[in-house]
Amino acid sequence: MDTAQETDAYPFPLTCPFTQPPELARRRNEAPVAPVTLPGGARAWLVTRFDDVRTVLTDERFSRSPVRQNAVREQRRAGPAPGPGQFDFGAQLADPAAHARWRSRLGSVLTPQHAESLRPRIRQTVDEALDEMAARPDRTAEFVSDFAYRIPVQVLAGLFDLTPQLRDRLQDWATRLRGAAPSTAAFGEAMRSLYGVAAELVARERAHPGPGVIGLLLSADREGTETVTDEELVSTVFLLATAGYESTAVQFANGMLALFQHPAELERLRSGSVSMAAAVEEILRYAQAGTGFAGTTYTTEEVRLGEVTLPPGATVLISLDSAGRDERRTDRPEVFDPSHGAPHHHLAFGAGGHFCLGASVARVELQEGFTRLLARFPQLRPSGDPWKTEFTRNLFHHYPRELRVEW
Repeated sequence: MDTAQETDAYPFPLTCPFTQPPELARRRNEAPVAPVTLPGGARAWLVTRFDDVRTVLTDERFSRSPVRQNAVREQRRAGPAPGPGQFDFGAQLADPAAHARWRSRLGSVLTPQHAESLRPRIRQTVDEALDEMAARPDRTAEFVSDFAYRIPVQVLAGLFDLTPQLRDRLQDWATRLRGAAPSTAAFGEAMRSLYGVAAELVARERAHPGPGVIGLLLSADREGTETVTDEELVSTVFLLATAGYESTAVQFANGMLALFQHPAELERLRSGSVSMAAAVEEILRYAQAGTGFAGTTYTTEEVRLGEVTLPPGATVLISLDSAGRDERRTDRPEVFDPSHGAPHHHLAFGAGGHFCLGASVARVELQEGFTRLLARFPQLRPSGDPWKTEFTRNLFHHYPRELRVEW
C-alpha cells in the first residue's frame, strides 16, 4: 500500500511503561509505517519495526535539522543568549559533511578502548555513592536521586576532566535540568548554565589540553590539517552532557525497577549465572519506556519506506521501544530475560550516522553501576510493591518518580 488511513491519537495510553500498548504490536504486524495524530492535531508518521526504524536512523533523507532549529527558537524565547554565541543544539553540525567530520574526530577519541580506560574511575565514582548509602543508619535510600541521577553527572565530570569548581557547576546544571520540565524558561536557564561550563572548559583546554575529551580532541587536532572551532567544542560538551546524563540515569532507574519486578532474574544476576554485559543490553532493550518523541525527523524528499511513500517534509516518529519488541528481531520480546540480552536486539544507542558516540562509556557505566551495587548490597530490595511504582517523565522517557530501597 502507498498510504495508510489510520490516524490514531499518539502517544498511545500506557499502564506500566514496560508493558507496551497493544497498538504498537498491531502496527508492527499490520501497518509498520502509518500516520498518527499528535497532541494539537498535527499528523505524523509512526515507524514501529526494527528494520524500518534503523533505516530512518541511517538514511540521510531523514533529517533532524528542523528539530534543532525549533529548539533554538524555543531557547531564544526563554531568554537572552548565554554568551558570545547561543547554543544551537548541534544545528551547525547537522549538515551531512560537517556532521561526518565531527563524528570522525570525536569517534577517534571516544573509542571502546578509551571507555575501558575510564572503568577504574567510574568504579571509584560508584563506590563513593555506595559508601554514602551504606553509612545511612536506617539502611534505606531513594534509588533514583541517591544513585541513578548521581552517577552519570560524576562520570561526565571525569570524562571532561573538570576542576572541582566546574564539577560543582556541572552538578548545578544537572539539578536545574532535572527540575526544568515542562517549563521552557527553566530549561533555557539550565542550558545557559551548561553553556558557561562548556565555554570555560574549552578556554582552559585550548590553553592547556588535558586528558579529558576536549583536551584529547585538541591534541589530535594539532596533528591534523583542519582546526576545530570553539563553537564545535562547546557543541561537543553540550551534546555529550545532554545525551549522557538523563538517558543513563533513566536506564539505571528503569533497569533496577525491572530487576525488582523479576526477582528470579535478579537472583540469577547476583549469583553470576548471567553476565552483567548481557543484562545491561536486555535492560536497554526492555526498559526504554519512551514517551514516543525520541528521534523525531523530517523527510527532505520523497522516501519509500517499506510499502509506504512518505512525502517531502513529513514528520516521522520512530518507536525505539517497539523496535526492541519486534518479533522479527527478538525471540519472546515481551519477556525480560537478562541472559538473552545482546547489542543487536535494540536500537537504544541509535544506528549509523546517529549512533551514540558515548555508547561505550554508557555501557561501562551501567555495567559497573549495577555490578558494584548488587555486590555491596546483596540483600537490596524495594521498600514497596515494584509493580505499583508511580512513574514520571522527562522529554523522552518515563521512569520511576521515586524508588525506595532497603537492605
